[in-house]
Amino acid sequence: MLRTILSTVCAALFLTACGGAQLAGHKGVKEGLAPEISLRDQNGRLVDLRQERGRVVVLTFLYTHCRDICPLIASSLNAVLANLPQADRGRVRVVAVSVDPRGDTFASVRRYTKEKNLLPQFRYLVGSKQELEPVWAAYNILIDPVNLESIDHTGRIIVIDTKGQLRAGFPPTVPAATVLSDVEKLLA
Repeated sequence: MLRTILSTVCAALFLTACGGAQLAGHKGVKEGLAPEISLRDQNGRLVDLRQERGRVVVLTFLYTHCRDICPLIASSLNAVLANLPQADRGRVRVVAVSVDPRGDTFASVRRYTKEKNLLPQFRYLVGSKQELEPVWAAYNILIDPVNLESIDHTGRIIVIDTKGQLRAGFPPTVPAATVLSDVEKLLA
């Protein structure tokens, strides 16, 4: 029994000393290197996940004409950015990947980011179905176009650390404060 307790304490100390801060969303994602993403954002700029190393990335999947959970996710993740000290905002990137290659055009996504007052660190990535499908598959995002106005899709928020490692996963209804806490731990 004492050996088990000592092993647990030693493991906890090792994780803390090595930057293995316990994150609220630690059980929501299988840790490992984040699958690659290389798509264009709302301004036509290429966003490559490898080039984001050194930043904490908060990843999600949205579509612009969603009327229920997507606007809530976008607002919540924008609040995460807004509640970071100005000096830390540049060290964090929110990346939203479209689940609607037909409806999410550069123009519609630019309009959406403007209407929702999304901060510049919020990048909304678009692409063709052929470009987006491998990303959806890599992150286990299921897409089901219900009709022209509605798409059922897996709602997920994923936190990737500065080394490109998957660190936390959350359901779409997670409070912004919980995601913010994990982001701050990874920035420390």
